[in-house]
Amino acid sequence: MRKTLDAGGPTLPSASGLLTPAALAPGQLLAERYTVLGSLGEGGMGLVLAAYDARLDRRVALKLLRHRADGSSGREEQARLVREAQAMARLNHPNVVAVYDAGALADGALFIAMEYVEGQTLREWCAEKPRSWRQVLETFLAAGRGLAAAHAAGLIHRDFKPDNVLVGKDGRARVTDFGLARHDRPSEAPPTSASADRWGRTAPVLSPS
Repeated sequence: MRKTLDAGGPTLPSASGLLTPAALAPGQLLAERYTVLGSLGEGGMGLVLAAYDARLDRRVALKLLRHRADGSSGREEQARLVREAQAMARLNHPNVVAVYDAGALADGALFIAMEYVEGQTLREWCAEKPRSWRQVLETFLAAGRGLAAAHAAGLIHRDFKPDNVLVGKDGRARVTDFGLARHDRPSEAPPTSASADRWGRTAPVLSPS
């Protein structure tokens, strides 16, 4: 979801309590649809893999929920992953990472299939090299437009930070990781692109800290 994979494939992070390392190795098939290409990252809740979706002929990012030591997934973690998928699937905005699919693997582990973004986090983008104030302003405003689109749909992100914004090689910023999102006005319909852009133009400038 974040960085280009080496041709030889990166070393997979520890998958203790999720799936066996062999099941997550490049070339393995998950959910009878997604071919593992490599690892993109690891967090407290699980792993993010690069995968190929044979059904729709495109690369995706698969977020897999880590199992507990007893082999089960906690209800809170399951609810959070489902909430993330539902929250992101409600949004259709160029500055929000798109969600394509969600479900369970054969061992019961939950997954979300998301847009694959070839790039880096906003924090990494800022630290990579000196940027002009115009570049920084435009990129943070773009992230703000994505966040504003979520707010207009009644979703409060609750964990918005540079690490949860991806900047693609195309220069477009996309907000991701809605796992802590709260539905503020669940009965409201998602905003149109025009209304989201209107929110974005009036959004405050965000600090990178």
